[in-house]
Amino acid sequence: MLKKTIHKLALGSVFILLFSLVYSSAGSILADTSSSDTTATASTGGADDSLIQDLNNQIDAQHKKIDDMVSQIGQLNKNITDAQGKATTLQNQVLILNNQIAKMELDIDAKNEEIKSTNLEIDKILLQIKDNEASIAKDKDQLSAFIRQLNQDDQKSYLSVLLSNNSFSEFFDQIKYLENISSDIQNTLNRVQENTAKLTNQKQDLQDKKDSLTELLAKLEEEKAVMSDQKSEKDFLIVQTKNSEKKFQGLVGDMKAEQAAANNQVAALEKKLRDQLAKKGSTEKFNTLSAAALGWPLAAHRITCTFHDPDYPYRNLFEHSGLDLAAKLQTPVMAAEGGYVAKVALGTKWYGNYIMIIHSNNLATLYGHLTSVNVAQDQYVGKGQLIGLSGSTGFSSGPHLHFEVRYNGVPVNPLSYLP
Repeated sequence: MLKKTIHKLALGSVFILLFSLVYSSAGSILADTSSSDTTATASTGGADDSLIQDLNNQIDAQHKKIDDMVSQIGQLNKNITDAQGKATTLQNQVLILNNQIAKMELDIDAKNEEIKSTNLEIDKILLQIKDNEASIAKDKDQLSAFIRQLNQDDQKSYLSVLLSNNSFSEFFDQIKYLENISSDIQNTLNRVQENTAKLTNQKQDLQDKKDSLTELLAKLEEEKAVMSDQKSEKDFLIVQTKNSEKKFQGLVGDMKAEQAAANNQVAALEKKLRDQLAKKGSTEKFNTLSAAALGWPLAAHRITCTFHDPDYPYRNLFEHSGLDLAAKLQTPVMAAEGGYVAKVALGTKWYGNYIMIIHSNNLATLYGHLTSVNVAQDQYVGKGQLIGLSGSTGFSSGPHLHFEVRYNGVPVNPLSYLP
């Protein structure tokens, strides 16, 4: 009799240990997962799977469309490069501009398709998040049911459990049943943890796609502005030359001569200015200027054409020698650094109205296409001082500032000196 009692107590201890391990494990993990944001209450099942597959098909179609456009853009780039290698004629220059406009139109179309594709991907991720949240909610409901069942079984006394079974083998079968429930709980807990991690990744993917969409929309607006400039360039060229090859060649000759003269003038003007300042004993301010601390000449500085820009429409004639900065008519232009005004020129064919300032260490800056100037030659200006207003004088199809930095008279990349 004593041996039977001890055996019952041992079996009861096994049951208590098994239940406590399963219950404590389930409870702790449930507490972690129940705090996550799960708004869905039921899985949508196959309906969402079908929608997701449909979105995948649409995304693949968008990618194919974009790839086709990229291929066409590549062909237009080749056309532009080929045309730039040919003779400098008005017809050839118009061909280059036409190809650049067509390329930009395709770039804009491609951006629009990328935006559509990104919106489809956002829709797909939202569906995946909804489905995942529903799966997590369903698994939590299942865990709650398991735990309620275990809790009900735990309320039974071991005597009633034994009396309700015809033999010890049935009692052990019931323990086996509890072990199976324990395994099911563990599997469900694993699923909850995996889906919770997946949900976190999906939400991050969603934010990344939204950020990508914002960036694409900003680039689209920039490219629309560039295309507008390119169309203006073509119209401007036609107006300037009146479709006359002779006038075009004369214009090109004048612009090249003017740019070469500007290159040669800087070094000579700086030497002359230094000599004059030395005679006046006023070189101290000039010699203490910082050569590598230029500031932006405009309060806002959106670059529309870079130094030696590969897309510069007149690259077959000469490289773009500075930065073109977007600016409305009569935007204040400031000196990029302190220095002496070496030249103020009005009405030139290439730069229009422009100012050249000499700085220390063989540096100079040039500000072109101004509508008006506020300084005079030989005047000292401080960094950030107003020197003129932006415009569209000279060979310019629209208001902007052409800004150059020159070292020993040779144009260099302004971005190497700007913050």
